[in-house]
Amino acid sequence: MNNVFTIEKLFADRVFTVPDYQRGYAWEKQQLTEFVEDLESLPPGKDHYTGTLVLHDRKGDEASRTDDEGRLYTVSDVVDGQQRLTTIVLLLDAVRRELAAVAATAKLAEGLCKSYVRVTDPAGQPMYKLVLNRDCRDYFAQTVLDDLPAPDGPSIQSHRRLSAAREFFAGYLSDNRATLADGYAEWLKGLRTKVVQHLKVTLYTVEDQAEVGIIFEVLNNRGKPLSELEKVKNYLLFLATKLLLPAHNLGEEVNRAWTHVFERLMRVGMTSADAEDQLLRAHWLMAYDHRPKNWEGSKSIKTRFNLKREEYRNDHKALLADLIDYARTLDRASLAFCDIHRPERQDSFTAWATDPVLRKQVIAASEKLRRIKVIAPFLPLLIAARLRYAADAGRYLELVRLCEVYAFRVYRLHGYRANKGQSSLFKYGNRLYSEELDLGEVLTHLRGLLLWYSSPEYFRSEFVPDEKRSDWYDWYGIRYFLYEYEEHLCKGEAPRLKWDDLDKLDLEKSVEHILPQTPTDAYWTERFDVVARERWTHDVGNLCLTAHNASLSNKPFPQKKGAPGQPKPCYANSNLASERALAAFDDWGVEQLLARREAIVKWALERWHVEGDAEVDTQEDDDAGE
Repeated sequence: MNNVFTIEKLFADRVFTVPDYQRGYAWEKQQLTEFVEDLESLPPGKDHYTGTLVLHDRKGDEASRTDDEGRLYTVSDVVDGQQRLTTIVLLLDAVRRELAAVAATAKLAEGLCKSYVRVTDPAGQPMYKLVLNRDCRDYFAQTVLDDLPAPDGPSIQSHRRLSAAREFFAGYLSDNRATLADGYAEWLKGLRTKVVQHLKVTLYTVEDQAEVGIIFEVLNNRGKPLSELEKVKNYLLFLATKLLLPAHNLGEEVNRAWTHVFERLMRVGMTSADAEDQLLRAHWLMAYDHRPKNWEGSKSIKTRFNLKREEYRNDHKALLADLIDYARTLDRASLAFCDIHRPERQDSFTAWATDPVLRKQVIAASEKLRRIKVIAPFLPLLIAARLRYAADAGRYLELVRLCEVYAFRVYRLHGYRANKGQSSLFKYGNRLYSEELDLGEVLTHLRGLLLWYSSPEYFRSEFVPDEKRSDWYDWYGIRYFLYEYEEHLCKGEAPRLKWDDLDKLDLEKSVEHILPQTPTDAYWTERFDVVARERWTHDVGNLCLTAHNASLSNKPFPQKKGAPGQPKPCYANSNLASERALAAFDDWGVEQLLARREAIVKWALERWHVEGDAEVDTQEDDDAGE
């Protein structure tokens, strides 16, 4: 069915629900600004086509609802157009609030509320005209639309965007109130008329839920483009309509999987298309083809699960089984993916909650990998380990710790590009998932690969004075390195400075030069001549984690050292173990710097030590020998 509807006609006899498999509210200031600009440029009495709306009417007991006056409303799932529909409700609700504030327009405000925001059901409870997906439903109704908002703050990105949209429209109307003064009430009524009578949509209704994907991708050419994850969902739903089989549940399986995937990604704040693409790619490399050159986004899925493939042409039952397996494994992979990227969450790695000590160790190890900021090469391997060894937290801990050592030594310390060894890493993940290798064999291979690129001799050479690195301060990994040393000095206690707080600070505010970069006091020039200053100023032995660098600045060491209990910041009264350790020195010259350097290097060589023999399959590893 194809019809052009005004917003007034559209809402007259419908209640809209956004299915749980849909992503949350995504519009930001740019889209909201463009929306009001469209309205402002619309001449009085003229219509504006605002896109398409695709609905799937509910069936059975959920097909309709009745309000307290006996009016019957069709319940329709919003397949496409939820962003624009939600935005229209938000604007009309903002207009309603403004109208309700003036006695002369209070009745009009009441009508707006009943038509577009909420009515009352037979039990006397509010029945909302637009119900969002599960993650946003309560927040939208009880905080964004309610006249007495609930005290709960936003907990996910979609909540924040909904609140921002409400504030945007409130500010937009407030600006016009100040500008128009006595003419504001008429302008406001005119805005209402533009929205409900002159904004028009083309309405499509689909009978079969599995047809949703076909319509969605063809029509969605406005607003934010479809992500690869959405394109895959649509393609699988399309295939569900083409299978020559008796009743099957592929559509339900796909929608259930995508509901879980979107909910998890929203909970951890990974709602960007890049994050979704990374999940799709990691899952594909793990489960289907480990060669990254063969990955072409949604096109790869369409090619792999094609009705024209010889293996499926006369066997739709086999295709159905493979499609269901794809949806289910992507669902499970998304859980592991979110745990890897956001291990600090309260609900991460809950499968191992019965062993709180081991779970805490897994979270801590995963946090370290996140801090290094090189996760992508390890995703297929780590996800495969979670899916194939779901109960073995101990071996997973061993794996993630080894990945962190690999990331530190190969990518950070040696400075290799993030694709160094990734062909082998992807291959290990794929073979672990396909059960060609067990986890013990993978750990052996991973140690061998690490030592191929970072031999013990090469690793040690990075810390030899003058041989490799004289400027540690400009090294990208310096803050991670110093934070790990801080944890070491804390002896099991959590550092007083949280990593995420440290990571937000500029380098010059978070890393202290004990010997200042620009020494002016005679204390320093007497202990370090020009050659010594050039050689040791940026050396690791002279760098320390700090949270108050500006307070220390170029002061001589005795003043920087200070004394416990003094009011001004100093090493002796610092919250950081690294700075307190400096207070044990009576003086700071080359001798003391080298002594501290030796202690740090000894710790580092032990901290990132790996046992094993170098091993790499040079015939299959694209990066071998680079």
